[in-house]
Amino acid sequence: MTRARRTAAALLLTLTVATAAPAGSPAVAAPGRVVSLNLCTDLLALRLLPRERIASVSALAADAGYSPMAERAQGIPVNHGRAEEVLRFEPDLVLAGAFRQRSTVRLLRRLGHEVVTLAPPRSIEDVRRQIRRVAKVLDVRPRGEAMIRRFDARIAHASPATAAAGATAAIYQPNGVTVGANQLPHAALKAAGLTNVAAEMGLDGMVPLSLEKLVTAEPDVLVLPASAQNAASQAAAVLDHPALRAVRARARVVRIPRRLWTCGGPQLAEAVTRLARARREVP
Repeated sequence: MTRARRTAAALLLTLTVATAAPAGSPAVAAPGRVVSLNLCTDLLALRLLPRERIASVSALAADAGYSPMAERAQGIPVNHGRAEEVLRFEPDLVLAGAFRQRSTVRLLRRLGHEVVTLAPPRSIEDVRRQIRRVAKVLDVRPRGEAMIRRFDARIAHASPATAAAGATAAIYQPNGVTVGANQLPHAALKAAGLTNVAAEMGLDGMVPLSLEKLVTAEPDVLVLPASAQNAASQAAAVLDHPALRAVRARARVVRIPRRLWTCGGPQLAEAVTRLARARREVP
């Protein structure tokens, strides 16, 4: 469809909605050309909207290493978060992360574009809240509520009625990084009935954890990256350290791909399900 025809069609749709609206109430058409600049907003847009309403997604949306919606994103034009790219798509709504592409967001807002930003979710409630917010601005609230119901049902099914007494877990990543409190993976551990040893040590966010402390903690469940993410590198060498192999020998090992808990959304329920399965296997 040419730009002239698209403009004419949009004008006709606006006139049609305005004519049908009750007198005295402003009619606002649902956004028909949505551009997403961030992987997490990509995933929500891809789940909530038909493809024809998505003008562009970020370059990560079609990368299966990061995106659980990679197949659905195939064929949708991508962007790299630059304002000049976004403007070419003539969006009527832009979705973005709160902490990246800030200059792009500021410029788009100065030019009069509606931009909705989302901060990284840190809890299960944050996930629900963001789904509701995005569903509202996309004018697809029933779809958002249905998504939340399915998400809650999977979390409830995975969550233990009675947790194994004292079942603990540690997340360990390249460069010896763990995940403490106030992060989405921590929320997933809690939902699965596991105690995060890093949080119990008082650690917050993504922080280094020495192998000595990890060995001393003796976690019942050891959460490692998916094997495909363990490319040979100096950063990943710690994951094959003899001390870590000793921890792996006594703990239940579960591998969680980053695409399951980098962003909020239904995919987090799969991470909780895998963690809960490992917890049930703890003696």
